[in-house]
Amino acid sequence: MKLNNAAALAFLTFSPPSIAGFSIPASVSISATQSLRTRANLDTRIDFTPNISIVAHPPCSITALYSSLSDADKSTSSSSTPTSTSKGEEEVLAAFQNPTSSKILSDPIPYSQLTIGVMKETFQGENRVSITPESAETLIKAGFHVVVQSGAGSKASFSDAAYVGKGAIVLPGDQIYANADIFTKIRPPSDEEVPKLAGKTLVGMISPSLNKELYENLAEQNTNVFALDCVPRMLSRAQAYDVLSSQANIAGYRAMIEAAEAFPKFFAGQMTAAGKVPPAKVLVLGAGEFS
Repeated sequence: MKLNNAAALAFLTFSPPSIAGFSIPASVSISATQSLRTRANLDTRIDFTPNISIVAHPPCSITALYSSLSDADKSTSSSSTPTSTSKGEEEVLAAFQNPTSSKILSDPIPYSQLTIGVMKETFQGENRVSITPESAETLIKAGFHVVVQSGAGSKASFSDAAYVGKGAIVLPGDQIYANADIFTKIRPPSDEEVPKLAGKTLVGMISPSLNKELYENLAEQNTNVFALDCVPRMLSRAQAYDVLSSQANIAGYRAMIEAAEAFPKFFAGQMTAAGKVPPAKVLVLGAGEFS
């Protein structure tokens, strides 16, 4: 079945993007299913189920699939002539049909062979934890193994026993670094934590444009990083990865609580038998979504 340029570019645009300039080795991959309809014939559906592993590219680059094509192939695929268009389409489909010819395809790893490590936050004043006991239970039911650094959830009111009760394993000190393949963390890793993540995968907020030295150090030691603060949120399916506006919403709520503490009157109006209190007049600065 023929895949036209519009459908091919649509897939390339909406596929998972390369994150933060790091590469994933052949041993780590992501399975994805994509269905597209061509503009020319809405009754024609093209289904394919590739096994995709993300390849290293700088931030905001196009997907790994398109990047794996040569410059000549890219110019050919964008040509308006029928002959060139056909060749470009064949190159795109060949990337899925022949894994040995593409840098982005590899065999998927079963969840049962992967261990997720929950790191303790070391940033001063950070009370959050990257995975709650309920989330750990969900991952375990999916087939993953979950290990938690002792005390990781204490500041968020989650005891070690709560994680153990959901099926996770709590390890003291730095033992998780020797047992986990994928690590989750909210804040960027500290200078002491970076060497311990060599050859591992890190999921969290990195801000590579602000932490250039951290970005380079992680890249040099082959740490695979999924920078959640770099995930584009233009589509509804990306909202599940939102770590920006969701936290800004909490910050706004806390700001109102702090303002109410400082304000000498009631915020909300009241009407009781003892009398009437008008609602407060508040000037809100900086309203909007942080993205």
